[in-house]
Amino acid sequence: MDIDYLMDKVHNLIVFKYVEKTTYTDNLTLGEDMSLKQYESQSLHKLVEILQRTAGLTIQVLEDTTARDHDGYLRIRTDEGQCFDLPYEAKGIVDRRDQLLTFKALQNGTVLITRSMSSAMAEQCRELNIQFIDHAGNCFLRQSGLYVFIVGVKDTTKAEQVATRGLTPAALRVVFAILAQPSILNSNVRRIAEVSLVSHGAAGAALIVLEEIGFFTTAGTGRRVLTTPERWLDAWTEGYLGRIRPKLERHRMSSPASLPATIQRVSPQIREVALGGEAAAAYRDMGLKPGTLTLYIDLNEPNVMRNLVQELKLRRDPEGKIEVVNMFWNANELQSFPTVPDALIYADLIGTGEERTMEIATYLRKEICKYVASEA
Repeated sequence: MDIDYLMDKVHNLIVFKYVEKTTYTDNLTLGEDMSLKQYESQSLHKLVEILQRTAGLTIQVLEDTTARDHDGYLRIRTDEGQCFDLPYEAKGIVDRRDQLLTFKALQNGTVLITRSMSSAMAEQCRELNIQFIDHAGNCFLRQSGLYVFIVGVKDTTKAEQVATRGLTPAALRVVFAILAQPSILNSNVRRIAEVSLVSHGAAGAALIVLEEIGFFTTAGTGRRVLTTPERWLDAWTEGYLGRIRPKLERHRMSSPASLPATIQRVSPQIREVALGGEAAAAYRDMGLKPGTLTLYIDLNEPNVMRNLVQELKLRRDPEGKIEVVNMFWNANELQSFPTVPDALIYADLIGTGEERTMEIATYLRKEICKYVASEA
């Protein structure tokens, strides 16, 4: 193993850097009799042992049952006797820049703990000053008197992961429907399938998985009790951007008119054309000047697209700022006219990957979670 190991001590600053890949094998697996929460707990304590080897740090995991914006604290001690208590938040999968921007906006200063962080993503964490630790021992920690940056360590764990990435597109549609209309969580499977536009079997399977991973619990009366709306919204956003949106029919276009003028000419039509993304946020008076126009339309009705193209004088343009996307949800049931449902506006804003939309997304996130918690 070739390792470029640099350790400088200047004004009590400790610098570690691994630049070549090493391998760590963790035999911890997620068995049938182990819940996801138990697995995360055990893997977190296993991670403490790994960091002691790779970074020479002594770390203690401290629980904080009263906190809502983080999972607990990490007490980090250095060889020089310094001690740091840092809040941490565990996330299942982090593999896109927009996820990092969202984390920074919502939990700046919190240590991100995730299963695996690629070298490229680790570099982005350092660029954005997001502290992180992954299950292989890669990490970036930066405090006054402490600087640790380890990249390239591979985790060869083959543990089965029951995480949001494991949610099928059908399950994600169910999550979206419940975020838009929380009361349907306590409807029968047939009704949930109808609102979500999925089969009865897919809706039933989605409910089983969502309960297994702790998205809701079932009371003794049989009532389903939704827990932590933030997890629902995060699962939807990650799943939509990573699994649903790439497969939707989409058309990138431009218009000879300016973008503001084009937006003014848009005539949303119930169940046929709805504003999404930045245009939807602007319509809702969220203080955002749109840099793009996203329109969700019913592409199963040819006349809708034809009329839109004629009205706005649209032409195909790979670099255009106008995007037309197929309306994939049950617009008869999930009514939010003239915009798309809030959870989709949020996902679109996050998907831009731009910091200018993060403040608006943060505000909208709070509103969505408050609504879901009160209506579920």
